Amino acid sequence: MARVTYGGGVTEFAGSIGGVTFQKNASGQIAKLRSNPTVNPSALQATYQTNMSFLVAFWSTLSQVNKDLWDAYAIAHDHTTPWGDVKTLSGYQWFLTCNLMRLIYTSTPISTPPIWVAYSPPDAFTLAATVDHLRVEWVPAYNPSSDLRFFLTLPLRQSSLKLRRSLFYVGLRATGAALDNYDLTTLFESLANVTWADFWASADCSIICRITHGYGGYGLVSSFTSALVKI
Repeated sequence: MARVTYGGGVTEFAGSIGGVTFQKNASGQIAKLRSNPTVNPSALQATYQTNMSFLVAFWSTLSQVNKDLWDAYAIAHDHTTPWGDVKTLSGYQWFLTCNLMRLIYTSTPISTPPIWVAYSPPDAFTLAATVDHLRVEWVPAYNPSSDLRFFLTLPLRQSSLKLRRSLFYVGLRATGAALDNYDLTTLFESLANVTWADFWASADCSIICRITHGYGGYGLVSSFTSALVKI
């Protein structure tokens, strides 16, 4: 950083030129190098960014016929977000939405829209925590028509399902027999890097679990069903 003295009729200069920023602070007029912060994305963020870049490039290779199919899909169907908000998307946005989900399950995108299925949210459940386990429980047993995807928060100080804190995808349960419970203990241990029994002994927090219902191959899933447990 350097202090700047103006003259010859120039009294102030603001902005950036060639990476140097001119500004005024308590020390007077100064010039400093513009900062360029380095961003180190997490593995999940890096994967998402890679997939997004791939799909943006892939869209440009689609035929106009296929692009028109996506546009028609957008006209016919609104999109319900995981939070239950209904959005009107463009064909391009639907292409990205379906394929970003699909790339979690498979390495290949789809060029044309999937069969339309409006998946219902999972049945309401209880998130149960004891010294032995953290698990989802359904009464009566729940028999989903498609896959379930499980998300957890890290420990929270607040106790409200309205919190839209960061969620972490922890597991998939493929379509099968009816469920009365689904154990999340080892999944949480891996996410939070803890041993559950040790965590339980000293925890004073809440955990939120959110679940979606749908088929990743189509890139279509329901909104969340959520539950919170206070430990």
